[in-house]
Amino acid sequence: MDAFLSKMVRAVEAPKLPLQQSELLRRCGKDLLTRPDLCAALIQEAASGPLSDGQMAMLVAALDEARMADENGQRKGRTFLDDMRDVVALLDADLTSQTALSLSSAWTRAGLTPPPSLAHAVISEDPDAFADINGIPDIPDEMFDGIFKGFNDIGEDSVSAMLAMLDEMLPTLPPEARFAFIRKLATRPESLCGDAAAALLLATDASVSSGALTGLALRQQAGDLSQTLLSRITLIRSWLQDPDTLRGMDEIIRSALKTGTPATDTRSKPKIHRVVSSMVDGSGAQSLSMAIQSGGRRALAVVLLKQGFGVKDAFVLPCTSASEQKQMIAQIANESGALEATTDYAFTALSWALADGQANGTMPAAGLLDVVETAGFADLRPRSADIADIAAIADPEGAVSTLSVRARGSLIMASEHWPDHFPISDSWFEDSDASSDAIESATTQNAMTRKLWQHLETRRDFWAMIFARNAALLAAAKNPTTPELVAVAQAMSEGRDLKKAPIMHFVHAMSFEAWVHQDAPPMPFGGLEVTEERAAPGTYAEVAPFGTKEQKALDKLLRPAKITPAWMEGFLTGLCTAPKFIKPSEWIITIFNVVAEDLASDADLQKLLDLIVIAYNHRLSLLRDGAPAEALFPADPVLFSIWADGYLTAWEAHKPHWPNKSLGKDGKAMRALLEQAADFKTKPDQAPALHKWLIKQCDKQK
Repeated sequence: MDAFLSKMVRAVEAPKLPLQQSELLRRCGKDLLTRPDLCAALIQEAASGPLSDGQMAMLVAALDEARMADENGQRKGRTFLDDMRDVVALLDADLTSQTALSLSSAWTRAGLTPPPSLAHAVISEDPDAFADINGIPDIPDEMFDGIFKGFNDIGEDSVSAMLAMLDEMLPTLPPEARFAFIRKLATRPESLCGDAAAALLLATDASVSSGALTGLALRQQAGDLSQTLLSRITLIRSWLQDPDTLRGMDEIIRSALKTGTPATDTRSKPKIHRVVSSMVDGSGAQSLSMAIQSGGRRALAVVLLKQGFGVKDAFVLPCTSASEQKQMIAQIANESGALEATTDYAFTALSWALADGQANGTMPAAGLLDVVETAGFADLRPRSADIADIAAIADPEGAVSTLSVRARGSLIMASEHWPDHFPISDSWFEDSDASSDAIESATTQNAMTRKLWQHLETRRDFWAMIFARNAALLAAAKNPTTPELVAVAQAMSEGRDLKKAPIMHFVHAMSFEAWVHQDAPPMPFGGLEVTEERAAPGTYAEVAPFGTKEQKALDKLLRPAKITPAWMEGFLTGLCTAPKFIKPSEWIITIFNVVAEDLASDADLQKLLDLIVIAYNHRLSLLRDGAPAEALFPADPVLFSIWADGYLTAWEAHKPHWPNKSLGKDGKAMRALLEQAADFKTKPDQAPALHKWLIKQCDKQK
């Protein structure tokens, strides 16, 4: 295995705190996304034996990063997933059933549909391998029992556990076998099997959903459809839209009502002890968790919602005790920065997500049925809601709408402080190919700014919905900033100029930073540890003037590389005054090569890059405003020599942006001056000329 890959595996398998491990895997996933050859090598390792825990974790992390990139409109995500699917297809002859299950598990754990080529490893695709009962493919009992053996240890009510195992196993079966297996599963007498089959009516794989429908019809004909299972089927019907599936379900329901079904569900209504939810991030994702008790049984229900996709994932985790349940939900709340919510909010958020999924043609995760059953949400139905509807839930009295224009404006302007209050704001940015294309189509700094605003205008409704959904959550959590989010969501949906909402300036700036960093090379792997998960509010990521606090922070981070602020100021001035505009995605790599190996962690690198972007914008403003010489370069001869060296480094590292024909007589003279200064041969009397030339160069930059 590649030495770099082996080093990553050793780092991942070394003992670490949970947050450190999570951050390390995230970085591994991002690194592998930029190196598909390494991920392909990792998959090829599976042909020679099962992947280790570390290898599996890294593969899942890479696939997960690719999935998120694809969902967020980045071509690199889809390209990566297609490439890895092709790598698996090439392993066809070398895949054992164990290997196929392992790879299927990796794709499933990353929230993806496993490659179709895995469907030949457990049972060969042979039409004669399946018996035929009244025109329905059937799987032999001995074959079914062999595959079903792994489910024997599943607890009585653990539908989520069975669905998780099926998610990994089914893709390794050919379509005919999937149909036959699920049809037989649905006819098994165990209630767990019937419940799982009902959930699989939500499967996007037609062979699975049709197998569940056929099997449940046979179960009903045999008089083995309980009232509980009938209720599940009836509930699911409101979540589906496929006409053929709906007709089949209607036949089961009508037949069951005619013959009557035994009422077997005598359980008391579940009690929900605690509900916590993360705020909605910049991709529209939100996680919601509930601590639930039903009789003597306790469980944790977890749901992942995503704007434009609906219910992405859902599952129930059994808890052995009240203390374990409290510990699990507390850990989730702490790690995600979740807010305390209410049962009513959870129910409403799920109903919105169901409608969102229907509107976008996506099916809710099959595990949602288990969550609904556990939480007692038997009447959960899709509930369409636009921005105004959701804002009305957050502000039921309509207090914000009745405010004066000035008062509403004050609430909107208060959004300037949201990045200080909400850590989730670190994710409020655009990083799709569309946003990158908008920026990269520009040739000047001003044009880049303008085009990014134009892109954000096309995303107005998306961001208004983000703020409306967060307002509804904050209202449930009784957070005093709720009216601010309501006002911003309403104003954006009503067409207010995006530039008049401070939070959108933050989104604009963060989107630009995301673009700056997206092409930076990955951190060298090894010897790095996560020192902190997020910079303190107002310290690094905040878009603000470059003041004393920022200067001190930058100086501290530059010291290990033996670089002074004076050198960095000269370098940035060179970027701002090059005849041809230098895109940040180009010069950030120069910075990386100069300082990366001397930094203690990738967290420090991120802080440094954030600070340098702020310093760059500050220096650009100084030049455009015609700041005095003392603000543009140091008067002290030694510091000026260091400044000149930084300026020349920017010049030499980006020579194509400094064509000789664009220099002219003044430019050549200034070049000679800078070279002399870098050799500690300073000529103070040239300061006025340099000052005038720098401002002129910035103004002329194309």
